Amino acid sequence: MKGLKKMKIKTKIWGLFLACILLSSVISIVTVVYSNQKSNLKHIGEMTTQTLHAIDSNLELMIDHVNQDTYAVFWSKMFQDTLEEVSKGNLTVKTRTELQDCLTNIMLAGDYISSIVFYDNIGNSFMCNREEVVLKKEIAVEDAYWYEKAIKKDGDWIFETDGGGIVSYKSKNRNILSMIRVIKKKTDYSKLGILMVNIDEKTIREIFDSVGGNLNSNFYVLMNDTLIFGPEEKENYDVSKNIIGSLKENETKIVRNGKNPMVYKKITSMIDGWTIAIETPLSSFSRSISYSDTIIVLLVNIGMLILCWLFISRTVSRPIQKMEEQMMYSKAIPENMEVDEECEDEITNLKRTYNNLLNSIRELLERTKEEEKIIRKNELDLILEQINPHFLYNTLDVISGLTLIGDQDKSFQMTQALGRFYRNSLNRGSQMIPVREELDIVKSYMTIINIRYENEISIRYQVDEKLMDTLMLKLILQPLVENAVHHGLRQKEGKGELQITMRMVDNRMMEVSIKDNGVGISEEKVRLILEGEYKNSKSGFGIYSVKQRVELFYGVEDAVSISSQPGRGTEVSVRFPYKEEYYNVNG
Repeated sequence: MKGLKKMKIKTKIWGLFLACILLSSVISIVTVVYSNQKSNLKHIGEMTTQTLHAIDSNLELMIDHVNQDTYAVFWSKMFQDTLEEVSKGNLTVKTRTELQDCLTNIMLAGDYISSIVFYDNIGNSFMCNREEVVLKKEIAVEDAYWYEKAIKKDGDWIFETDGGGIVSYKSKNRNILSMIRVIKKKTDYSKLGILMVNIDEKTIREIFDSVGGNLNSNFYVLMNDTLIFGPEEKENYDVSKNIIGSLKENETKIVRNGKNPMVYKKITSMIDGWTIAIETPLSSFSRSISYSDTIIVLLVNIGMLILCWLFISRTVSRPIQKMEEQMMYSKAIPENMEVDEECEDEITNLKRTYNNLLNSIRELLERTKEEEKIIRKNELDLILEQINPHFLYNTLDVISGLTLIGDQDKSFQMTQALGRFYRNSLNRGSQMIPVREELDIVKSYMTIINIRYENEISIRYQVDEKLMDTLMLKLILQPLVENAVHHGLRQKEGKGELQITMRMVDNRMMEVSIKDNGVGISEEKVRLILEGEYKNSKSGFGIYSVKQRVELFYGVEDAVSISSQPGRGTEVSVRFPYKEEYYNVNG
C-alpha cells in the first residue's frame, strides 16, 4: 500500500489500464468458456432427451406387443370356451392342455417374455416359462398386495417387480418386470381370471444398451417414485436417488462429485406412472472449446491499451506533471495557477478548482483569525466577569460581617465556596472540563448567593449520571445561572426556584437547560439577545457570550434557545454535540 501511494499518476494510469485490459481479457475468456459450457449443456440436454424418448418409445412398443399378443389369444373362441369350462370346475387333461397351449402361443410370440402365469377364479394357477422362473404357489392370488389394484384397473395393465414377490429366478439374481391384468369373458365382460406376463430384466437392458450404450450411461425406470429397473450395481441408485428425485421435468443437471462429473436428466414416460432417468459421465459428451474469439479480444485489448496510453500521456500526464512541479516548489500558500480561459478540459477545470481552493483557504485563514479573536475576547470577558471586583468585594464583606457576628459556620462555608469557585473557574488551563466540575462551579456560586441573600433561591439538578465524567466546554452553566439569578429571580417577590437539566438527545447531542420562575423576558427582548443586540448590556452578555463560544467551538448553529413567559419564568437551553471523551479521574 505504501508503494502504491508513492507511485506517480503516470505509473498508476499505466497500471490501471493494464489491470483493466487483463480484467477485460479474463472476462472475455470466462464469457467464451461460459458460453461454450452453456451451449454444451444445451447440447447435452438435447442428446439425453432424445435418448430417453427413444428408450421410452421402445419400452412402450414392447408393452404394446405384449398387449396385442395377449388380446389375440385371450379373445379367441377356443380360449374363451376353455376358460369357461375351467371356471365351472371342469378341469380335465384336455382343458389343461388347451390352456397351456394358449399360454405357450403368447410366450412364443416374443422372445422378450420369460414366463406367463394365469390364475383362474377357483384358485388354480397355470404357468409357462422359457427359463428357470419359480412361482410361489403357496401365495394365493387374492392375497397378493396388487390384487385389488388389478381388479380396480378393470382389464388395464398394472406393473410390478417380480410379480410383487410371487415369481423369481431360481439361480439368477436379476429382476422380472411383471405385467398384470384381469381377463374378461367376451360375452358379458365378467372376470375369468388374472394374467401375469413376466419380462426378463435383460430385455429392458438390451433396450437401454441399443439406444444409449455408447454414452456409458446408467438408466433408471421408476414407477410412482419406486425403482423398477436400474444399474446392475444396486448401490448406484442409493447414491443417485436423491439427485434424481430433486430433478424437475426435462431439467438437465451436472453434479460435480469427484473427478468425473455426472449428467442427470429424467422424463415422464408415456407409460402411465413411469419415470425414466439417465445418469451419464460428462466426459461422454466432450466437445472441443475454441478460444479463437478470446485470442482476438485479447489482441484488440492490448492494441487499445497502447493507443489509450499514448493519448493519455499527451493530454493528461504532461499537464499534471507541470502542475505538480508548480505545487511542489511553492512555499506557504502558492500563487494561483495560470488558466487558459478558452480551454474547458478536466485539467483546466482542476486548475480553476485549485485556484478556488487557494482563495477559500485564504478566506478561511482570515475568518479563523477573526473567530480566534472573538473566542479569546469572550474568554477574557468571562474571566473578567468571574473576577468582577464588585462580586468579590461583596462576598468578602459578607464573610467579614459573618465573622464579626460570630457566625463561623456560614463564614467558613462562604470562604470555601469562594475558593472553589475561583479555583475551578480560573486555574484549569484546558477549555474542556468534566460535567461534574462544571456543576461544582455552579454549586459554589449558588452557595455564595444563598448565604448572601438568606436562601431566597432553591435549586434542583436533574443530570444523567452517565454524563458526569463527560467533557464539555468550560463555563457554560455559571453565566446562564448568574443571568437567571440577577435578571430573573431577584426582580420578583418571594422565593426563587432554579432547575438545571442535563441530558442526551438522539444519542449525539447534549442538552443543558436552566429554568427559573422569575419575571420572564418579552419576545422582542429574546430576539435581540439571540441576535447579539444586548451583548453589551448586562442582562444579555452572559447568554450571547455562551452562544458565541458554543457555536464557534463546536461548529454548530443556533446552539442557544430561549423560552420565556413574562411574569412566569424563563428557560434557556443550550445544545452542542456529545463527544465520547471522558475525564480520567486517576490522571
